Amino acid sequence: MNLPNTITLLRLVLTVGVFVCLEVATTVSGQDLRSPDPTTVYTAFVFFLIAAFTDFLDGYLARKWNLVTAFGRVADPFADKVLIAGSLVTLLQFPAATSILTTWYVVVVIAREFLVTAIRGVVEASGKPFPADQLGKWKMVSQCWTVGALLTMVAGSETFVWAAQWGFWVSLGLTVVSGANYVWKARTILFAGAK
Repeated sequence: MNLPNTITLLRLVLTVGVFVCLEVATTVSGQDLRSPDPTTVYTAFVFFLIAAFTDFLDGYLARKWNLVTAFGRVADPFADKVLIAGSLVTLLQFPAATSILTTWYVVVVIAREFLVTAIRGVVEASGKPFPADQLGKWKMVSQCWTVGALLTMVAGSETFVWAAQWGFWVSLGLTVVSGANYVWKARTILFAGAK
């Protein structure tokens, strides 16, 4: 277990912290989803920011120190998906978030992740590497931006409403485009033998 892999596992722990804080926030406020406890939500926000930063850090260190492992190739994208998809699903319970966040957006995000995971499995089973590309990385950044802004809204702040609105549409576009780009890149393998 090297340092990048340890950081990836830390991201999973922090992600659980985000979910727990968001659940506790409603308990502290007497199950009032319209006014969850701000301190607990901001704690979830801090956990989320640190977790998002570790996504950059573990990959950077793994490449710099040549510590890329099979475990890391599986755990890193898995941790990303749990962080983003889990946060979005959890946020759907809060009216402050759903003033911008929609169920169909969450479905698109999760469907894209299923699609890319399936494509990566097929391509890598053929013996070819299929790493994340720049579009996929920008997609992740935009989704983190959006979730972070939505968390501040749930905490009761209106400072970053604009960031959530812009992030919603930018991340939606990048989610769809990056998913289509992965299909295009894998087309020779996915459609091999097709007439």
